[in-house]
Amino acid sequence: MHYELKKVLFLKKQTTMNNKVNRHSRMLRAQSSRLIAIILFLMIGFVANSQQLQSYTDTNYNDDVQTVLLHPVGDSLAKPIIPLNDMMGKLHLQFDVFANDAPYMYYTFIHCNNDWTQQSDIQQIEYLNGFESDDIENYSFSLNTMVDYVHFDLVFPTEDMIPKISGNYLLIVFENELTPENIYFTRRFMIVDEKANFNVNIPRYPFDLSLGTNKQQINMTVSYPNIFNSLAEQYSNVTIQQNGRWDNAVTGLKPTYVYPDYLSYENNVKTVFNSGNQYRRINTSNLNNRPEQTKTVEMSKDYYIVTLYDDQKRNLYAYIDDEDLFGEKVIYLERDDRNAATEADYVMVEFFLDWFPVMTDQDVYIMGAITDWNLDEKNKMTYDYERKGYALNLLLKQGYYDYIYAVKERGQATADVGVVAGNFWETKNEYTIYLYLFDPTQNYDQLIGVKTVLSH
Repeated sequence: MHYELKKVLFLKKQTTMNNKVNRHSRMLRAQSSRLIAIILFLMIGFVANSQQLQSYTDTNYNDDVQTVLLHPVGDSLAKPIIPLNDMMGKLHLQFDVFANDAPYMYYTFIHCNNDWTQQSDIQQIEYLNGFESDDIENYSFSLNTMVDYVHFDLVFPTEDMIPKISGNYLLIVFENELTPENIYFTRRFMIVDEKANFNVNIPRYPFDLSLGTNKQQINMTVSYPNIFNSLAEQYSNVTIQQNGRWDNAVTGLKPTYVYPDYLSYENNVKTVFNSGNQYRRINTSNLNNRPEQTKTVEMSKDYYIVTLYDDQKRNLYAYIDDEDLFGEKVIYLERDDRNAATEADYVMVEFFLDWFPVMTDQDVYIMGAITDWNLDEKNKMTYDYERKGYALNLLLKQGYYDYIYAVKERGQATADVGVVAGNFWETKNEYTIYLYLFDPTQNYDQLIGVKTVLSH
């Protein structure tokens, strides 16, 4: 029965591929509309004024888009950062769309300020060579999966669209025309023009012990060859990111001390982070054998259902040294002869956190690359009064996922992972430091240095 179902699905995809013969002609008809949309975009500042694009963040605007991956080519765990004017520096974008037919997907870039709060006050022609937007031509259909999807693949920059300055960029992927309702998702990426040298240290305790001993503080010095420190002090800004999180990132950091040859960012309370704990993990790369941390695997009429063992709080227990991926995810299948991009299925994973009583003024979320590091309604857990705990079901592509439970006060932007997981100074965290220098003559924030360090 299972084999027959797979056979039907395969034949269905073959029929869908035959429909692609008409795609080229339809694409040509769409080109004129797209050009009009681009002109309007440039004239009225669509992105900046859009009600639907409310922030310059990693956001999915269409429920059909799934599993967006953006990393440097060849390194699926690295941050989406590439060097300026390096032809070898490329980013690899992959994503799925739940559909039987491939939509016409396009992309464009906008340049943002150092803290991602607004679009840079410069024209697109000042930060981009080539076309204002381009199409994503490389796509393929899922093969022998219960859930049908179209997989898109793009390596950029291409010769048709080349960013010409460093800084923060927002990738916008849309269908057909650049209108609010056609935006599928946005993703952050950075281009760095390395001009700075870092010396970073994470001490055993914060400088101020009253802050607590289970925290991690980033101390560093930065030197700017060929750049006057007076200019650097006035126009520089530092961002510190813990793992892949943006909710607790430090932005707009100024130096604590200024020396003739370097700037010091030491003993600053703003660089003290809650340590948290190691991430939990799930592995669904092989559903034939019961995956790690999995209680049951069942097949419904629509997809596989993976039920995890109930998770327990860790805040009252001793720290356990366990390797993780700092909250990242990897899409793969255990069998090497299968292509995970198109042959990995989507499975419904059931999470449950054993917790009593219910939190009255706080919400619980599943955090990590598993949920694109977002704290939104899709990732918020619901309290199950009968089971006495928080529950959430997520439809995930087969692979390996880190995750952690984050608790957020209602009305606040920053979450606390220590409520459930605890805070331990031994926790291994990845910190990424971004150094920006505002150029008053060019009116944008340059990214002149990036440094990644591990705690302990």
